[in-house]
Amino acid sequence: MKKVLLIMMATAILAACSSSDEEPTSSELTDVTLTFSPYQVDAITRAATSIAGIVTRLDVWLYESGSECAAVHQSADDVQFGSISLTLDKTKTYTLYAVGHKAAGPATLADGIIAFPDDKTTHSMYFTTTFSPSVTTSLSCLMQRIVAQFRIETTDAVPADMKKIQITINDVFDRWSVTTGGTHQVDRTYTINITSTAQDGTVALNVFAIVTDVQTLHTVTVTGLDADDAVTLTPRTFADVPLRNGYRTTYRGALRDATTTATFTVDDWNDLETINF
Repeated sequence: MKKVLLIMMATAILAACSSSDEEPTSSELTDVTLTFSPYQVDAITRAATSIAGIVTRLDVWLYESGSECAAVHQSADDVQFGSISLTLDKTKTYTLYAVGHKAAGPATLADGIIAFPDDKTTHSMYFTTTFSPSVTTSLSCLMQRIVAQFRIETTDAVPADMKKIQITINDVFDRWSVTTGGTHQVDRTYTINITSTAQDGTVALNVFAIVTDVQTLHTVTVTGLDADDAVTLTPRTFADVPLRNGYRTTYRGALRDATTTATFTVDDWNDLETINF
C-alpha cells in the first residue's frame, strides 16, 4: 500500500507542473505514460523490455520553461519499477531527463549536472526528450548506456592472502551533463572485495566509468590488497586502455605474469577491437 501511495503522490505532484504566472483555468490535463526500457543490444529490433534486472534505481526529472517542476525517484522494489504515469498540461511543452543506475541512493540533478551518491559510478543509462502532451500521451523511453565497463579476468588463482583488488583508471568522469555528457574529470579508484572465486581460483571483476561515445585511451593500474589494505601484489599498469561509453574492455591474464590479452566489446554486439600484447 505504501508503494502504491508513493506512486500516486508522484503523479499528483507532476500534475502541478505549470508556470506561476499563468491562470490555472488555462490547463488542459491529460494522462501520459512513460515506459523505460534498456539500450538495444543488437541491430535487430526487439520488443521493449524493462530496465528491472539491469539497474536498481530510476531517477526522472521533468522541466517546463527551463525550470524543474517535478522529480520521481524509483527503486527496484517499487511497484511498476520502470513505468511512470503522469497527469500533465496539454498546453505545455516538457523536457524529461532520466537516469537508471545501481548506486546506493537516488541521483541528483542541479544546474544541468547529474551526480550520483558519493560520486560512485555504476552501470548507468540515460534518456532525455522534449514533448508536448497534446501530441504525445505514451512515451517509450529507450535508455542508452553512459558508461564504459572495464573487466579484469584472471587466468591464475587469486593468492590466498589477496582479499581485494584495487583498480585505478585515469582521466574518466563521474558526473553527467545533460547538455555535454561526461563531466567532472577524475582519476577514479575502485576497491572490490573478493567474496568468491571460480573453482580454479580465478576471478572476474567489473568496474564502470563515464567516458565519451568516441573511444579514448586511459591508464589503468591493478593492485592486489590483503584484508588490511596492505599491497600483496606488485601493481600492474596498463597503458593506452581503450574505453568507450556502451562498450566493455576486458583484460585477461595472469596476475603474476606479464602476458595479458585484451578485448573490446559490447554485450551481445560484434567485437569492435581485439588487442594482444
